[in-house]
Amino acid sequence: MPTLVRFLMVLGVIGGVIAGSLYVLAEYFQPEPKEISKALRNVKGRIEETTASTPSADAGDAAAPAAAPVDNGGSSGRRAQ
Repeated sequence: MPTLVRFLMVLGVIGGVIAGSLYVLAEYFQPEPKEISKALRNVKGRIEETTASTPSADAGDAAAPAAAPVDNGGSSGRRAQ
């Protein structure tokens, strides 16, 4: 029985040290924000400098106008099968 208690105490101390270090890292250190970009394989697309979701820097606080919906000729809005 004393060996089990000693083992559980050692595990408790190790777990407490890990939990405490995670708490300190979460509370006192802020990550540096940085942009992440990853190339997608077999995807071809065009790159635009500004879109409706990412307004240009000179636009200020004014939001970009929303794009008008495009009618592809279908009256019900369903895909042709």
